[in-house]
Amino acid sequence: MKKFIIIALCSISLAAFGQKPVFAEAKLNSVTLYEQSAELYSNTAFKIPKGSSEVVITNIAQNIDESTIKIGSRSKVSVLTYRFTTDENFYKTELDKRNPQHKIVLDSIALMEKKLKDLDFRKTALANSIGILDKNQVINSGSTSYSKELEKLIDYYQKKRTDLSTELDKTEISYASVAGKLDKLRTKFDLNNQELEKYPTGKLVLQISSEGPEEVNLDIRYSIREALWRPYYDVVIPDINSKAQLLYKAMVRQNSGLDWKNVELHLVSGYPNVKKQIPSLPAWSLFYQEPLAGAVAGLQINRDEPSVSVRSMSYAAKEMSVAEVAVVGSTVSRNQLNVAYDLKDRYTVLSNNQDNSINLDRMEIPATYMYYTVPKIDRTVYLIAELDNLDKYNLINAEANVIFENTNVGKTTLNAENTDRKLLLTLGDDKRISVKREAIKDKTMEKSISSSNKEQQFAYQFTVRNNKSEKIKLRIRDRIPVSQDKQLIITLINKGGATYNEETGELTWDIVLNANETGKSEFSFKVNSLKNRMILGL
Repeated sequence: MKKFIIIALCSISLAAFGQKPVFAEAKLNSVTLYEQSAELYSNTAFKIPKGSSEVVITNIAQNIDESTIKIGSRSKVSVLTYRFTTDENFYKTELDKRNPQHKIVLDSIALMEKKLKDLDFRKTALANSIGILDKNQVINSGSTSYSKELEKLIDYYQKKRTDLSTELDKTEISYASVAGKLDKLRTKFDLNNQELEKYPTGKLVLQISSEGPEEVNLDIRYSIREALWRPYYDVVIPDINSKAQLLYKAMVRQNSGLDWKNVELHLVSGYPNVKKQIPSLPAWSLFYQEPLAGAVAGLQINRDEPSVSVRSMSYAAKEMSVAEVAVVGSTVSRNQLNVAYDLKDRYTVLSNNQDNSINLDRMEIPATYMYYTVPKIDRTVYLIAELDNLDKYNLINAEANVIFENTNVGKTTLNAENTDRKLLLTLGDDKRISVKREAIKDKTMEKSISSSNKEQQFAYQFTVRNNKSEKIKLRIRDRIPVSQDKQLIITLINKGGATYNEETGELTWDIVLNANETGKSEFSFKVNSLKNRMILGL
């Protein structure tokens, strides 16, 4: 069974042991990617001699959490110490020769240097030959064949001198050309420009002890911070008579300094941002608040009534603030499901901090479509899909791109925790359906019912117009207030065909409108209260 050895970081040098360091390259095999971090799994193999050896392992990410490093081995060796470094000068020459991309340039540099050295020798030999030729031009003038020998010497000198000079010129041209190429190669290597693959500077330096020569296999695991993924959906709705097609995707990016090449990828769901959803209907409560003296002209204050504490006022202000937030429709939910995805294919994600989209799954979910509006909060009419049997799909909260009838209608948020069995998925708003909510003036009134009590009546009407060419189902939600005081009595007069929840005061209408049809609904309620008490929340 594989055992991971966790050892405190140490910078002990092994120079005293007198053995050359052993170099090895880690191969990244798999990555488990979390919301804002990742765990990388690599392995490497190398040979070590008997005794203690310094092992330098390259191809390690640069931006790692050093406290998460774990090293395991099945071999009969002891990992005495280890440390992590990003020092680029650490064994730079030796490691450059092992870097495949660097090795190409270094081999070219070595080849050019050898050519340059050979050409330099050639230049020196030719120059010396010309010098020798120029110095040995003396012929014995007393010789009977002087004229013939002089003629031969001249011919030889001219021909040889010309050949040597021509060859020297060619050699100098070649020397200049090779020297220029060598300068470019050295510049290319020194700058490590875009023609060279960026090689990670992370290295693990280990001290390993072995009782004899050993073939060592190491498993290396560590975490990095500069990596993330977020789930999102493409919701494709061809029309309101079709199933919902959910394309589940992941957006992945990383900037660890190490390219993930052809690795197994495992994703663990995180907490994606929630940006938009259908508005919720806040609670509506009425309760008394005694006004401060002089705050309302002509109001009779009964000093025998208990005063309202500062705490009550603070509560009222808080309730109003919540209602204002609900109007905006800004909701952030962190009750997410944690789901792990093991991807079948291998993936490459470069260390460039760029988004990479990965297809995770495709599914079809039966859906019931209807329109939904909360005109008290927002007069927008939303098209929603009611999805059922969600437990078998492993859905999580995520942003969704909505494509309806081949048109990108915007973004919404898939909130999987809204219900145990069903989910309302917002597909976007439809401006071809209009809704208006207004008070009915002749049914809104106030009257005195005793010397200390009054009655207020409120009535509202919805007017809905279907400007579409097909029949629609529309759900309208509203509510009447609920009382938090026994002396404050609220009574529903007319629910207008709605379903009524007495505990919350919610009213729900499910109506059907034909093409180009206008529908109306109304509801009313009354509030019995004390005359000398101010009502907050109405």
